[in-house]
Amino acid sequence: MSSCLFCGEKYNVGERIPRILVHCGHTFCTECLTQLHHNFRVRCPVCRKLIKSLESVERLPLNINILYEVVERDPTLANIDFDEEDPECMEGKLCERHQQRVMHFYCSSHLNIFCRECIKEFHYEENCFVVDLYEIEKMRKLQI
Repeated sequence: MSSCLFCGEKYNVGERIPRILVHCGHTFCTECLTQLHHNFRVRCPVCRKLIKSLESVERLPLNINILYEVVERDPTLANIDFDEEDPECMEGKLCERHQQRVMHFYCSSHLNIFCRECIKEFHYEENCFVVDLYEIEKMRKLQI
């Protein structure tokens, strides 16, 4: 199940992060759930169950199993390694623009890795979907 049941688009680590509707267990991408979210409610387009009092779709849990598969299929994300205890692992991870900053963010729109300062300069636009690679690494370790 690599695509959203509603729109048919492939899940990603940007606007199409897979999220679970807690009342029924169906999974849809964040973009579709945002479109379905009205008056603090989301109705499942498959089984029609209603979730009430939902402030934002970002409050819904991630489908970690599907997200793990998305990460493993992405050549950039599949090869990340941020083992802070191993100094050799951090070689080559410092930003060229901001020398003392570790590049541990990824933009699924620009498909590149950069530091926190670069977010402010280059990845602040609405179409940029930035994820923290430390969080991706934690998720990958949980799946192993």
